[in-house]
Amino acid sequence: MTPDESDRLVALFLKSARDAPKRVAVRDPHGAWTYAETAAAAAHLAARLVAAGVEPGDRVGVMAARRAGGPVAILAALWSGAAYVPVDQGWPASRRAAVLAGARARLVLAVDTEQETPDDVPRLDLTTPELLRAGDGEPCAPRPRPHPGAAYVIFTSGSTGTPKGVEIRSAAAASLVESVASLIGMERDCAFIALSSFAFDISVFEIFAPWSVGGELVVATELEILSNQLGALLTAPGRDVFVQTTPTVLEQLLQTGLEVPAGTVLLLAGERLRRSLVAKVDHVRQVWNLYGPTEATIYTTAHAALPLPADDTEPDLPIGSPVNGATADIRPLTDGGEDGGEDGGEVVGELLIGGPGLALGYVGRPDLTAERFVAGGTRYATGDVVRRRPDGLLVHAGRLDRQVKIRGNRVELDEVESALSEVVGHGRVAVRMDTHRLVGPYLAAFVADPRHDSVALRRRLADRLPAYMVPTRIYEVPEIPLTSSGKTDHRALRAPEETRAWDDAVFDTLSVLWERHLGGPAAPDANFYALGGNRSAARRIATGLTQAHGTDVDAALIEQHPVLSDLAVAVSELSRVDAQR
Repeated sequence: MTPDESDRLVALFLKSARDAPKRVAVRDPHGAWTYAETAAAAAHLAARLVAAGVEPGDRVGVMAARRAGGPVAILAALWSGAAYVPVDQGWPASRRAAVLAGARARLVLAVDTEQETPDDVPRLDLTTPELLRAGDGEPCAPRPRPHPGAAYVIFTSGSTGTPKGVEIRSAAAASLVESVASLIGMERDCAFIALSSFAFDISVFEIFAPWSVGGELVVATELEILSNQLGALLTAPGRDVFVQTTPTVLEQLLQTGLEVPAGTVLLLAGERLRRSLVAKVDHVRQVWNLYGPTEATIYTTAHAALPLPADDTEPDLPIGSPVNGATADIRPLTDGGEDGGEDGGEVVGELLIGGPGLALGYVGRPDLTAERFVAGGTRYATGDVVRRRPDGLLVHAGRLDRQVKIRGNRVELDEVESALSEVVGHGRVAVRMDTHRLVGPYLAAFVADPRHDSVALRRRLADRLPAYMVPTRIYEVPEIPLTSSGKTDHRALRAPEETRAWDDAVFDTLSVLWERHLGGPAAPDANFYALGGNRSAARRIATGLTQAHGTDVDAALIEQHPVLSDLAVAVSELSRVDAQR
């Protein structure tokens, strides 16, 4: 097939580079680089990819730490005519390997990271300073790729136990970026604070929206995010500042003292948005509630949440109206009646999305593509239940399947159950999502087997699944309840009164001490060392636990259990043993 389609995302960047070559394009805590410097770096790295055998239409893995080099490596992959495949360096090695194999990646760009990748995939290692020095040799002109021009492949959780790769067209991504950037009022004098993993599809908007208008992309490091050092980044007098994250992350940042300046525009996506959260930040310029599955290119609907209407007291804010020419049809859940028909002027059913943002499908999965992309491939069946209110706005109302969101990340509970079954050696397991009043949603697992230790199971699962997919609590139960048809009855699952999971009082105390002495949010999978923890901090946390619960907690216990949820379990077990003496 003849290469015939230029990359639209690269074209957006190049227009800004031509219009204002001396403006800063990307910045991180270690430096800032202009549009001219960034363009030169991407062109030279693209030339190295071509020399390594990358052809238009190939797929290039990009595994990068949170530095300026990550977005530039993504730009270079697109520049070469390839589609990029983001690989999160925090994933376990088995998942990194599965994603690269599923994408049939030609090469991996590893930027500022030493995490391993499979030996059978060629690898090019770079640091941000090396990448952005551009180097010698002839730069590569942007290369077109075969129609229909996929820009990236992002892998999401799969119900069969294997992640599935969603292939998105360059034209679809660029059109969405331009449309939403215009909707939310992005102009040249803007700074966009990037907080998302490069493997989360909203990062595409974080990178290319500011570049499409000649603005500045500010890449916040992992440490700045975890330790809530974002205040200085948000303060930019005379400039519009845009921040995109999930409602859960924003809630945690606010709890640990983040003050959001009045001129900030907040973009919240990935989870339902509560009215109560928006009320905490109603002093900012605007809060946008954005919704969209990866299969429909980042965002499908948008809703400006401010000002909060006094006469609308629904706890969940609407996901709004379609953007970028998307269509939003509702397929009734039944052939009439309250669920599927009209009730008080509202229509309820499964959301079907059409329009220019539809993905090409799932890489190597024509069966799944045909199942989810219906009506001759013109609609994506989301599995999301929505209500269309009398005012025309859509409200998210749940799921038809067992897909949930953990801090904005899509999780198929069946994939977690599959991994848990492999680890314990049988299928008498179940997984559901629960909610804790301090840390929000988390996964709870149930195992009908007295031989397995919950902490050991979590560690073994961490070798197979990303941290957000590892159950925070694992309960030992006599049996897994079944429905009359022999399927797991998830609604009938009951946590036992006595369990090796944490005691809520201990967890509450630990959460307060964690945030006080580490400065990071008390997420169940948060790591003591990743937040800069040291022996001094461990002693202070141990002292606080001892004083609060009358149990002698040694600093060594914290160092041995650096993950918050594991530490909560260990301290709770210690307290129970002391109480029995």
